[in-house]
Amino acid sequence: MTNPLELLKTEFPKNFNQIVRQHKAVNKVISFCDDENLYFLFTGMFAEVNGGKGINDELETYFVNYLIDKYKAQAVGRASAYALEDQTTFIGYDMKGAANEIWSQQNNFAVDDENKVTHVDDSYTNSSNQAPINTILHTYFDKIDFPEDTLAFLNNLYTQVKPSLHVVKLNS
Repeated sequence: MTNPLELLKTEFPKNFNQIVRQHKAVNKVISFCDDENLYFLFTGMFAEVNGGKGINDELETYFVNYLIDKYKAQAVGRASAYALEDQTTFIGYDMKGAANEIWSQQNNFAVDDENKVTHVDDSYTNSSNQAPINTILHTYFDKIDFPEDTLAFLNNLYTQVKPSLHVVKLNS
């Protein structure tokens, strides 16, 4: 079996950068994989299914851990857009494996006057296996014993977002 974190490190940025170029936008996404598929959950649609509230850190923690359990995921990742003080824009990729190993990387991108993405560097500029870009990564794989009402909420949320789960078949 392929190491799930290594598989995610290879496939997540490659596939997400392609989606960014296609849609000309960087939208926050949560990703996980098994040996056959790479799953993308774009969080922008949460406002539609969460009473207009979107996804805050607490809901992200709960829902990611719910998905990890549901899919028996062994690695999960997160990507979103960031800007440095010098206005350098990059996609921040944070990934974590079930054994608490982490990987983060930055892929620079450029936008035009209308803030549409015009270019994404496939090679990354900075990486770390110690310090995530977004610390919410540390909450992934936390074992949470959900109260019954919270579990019912997460089951309902999953039912609503499952049709929007973007699945990419991986080459075996």
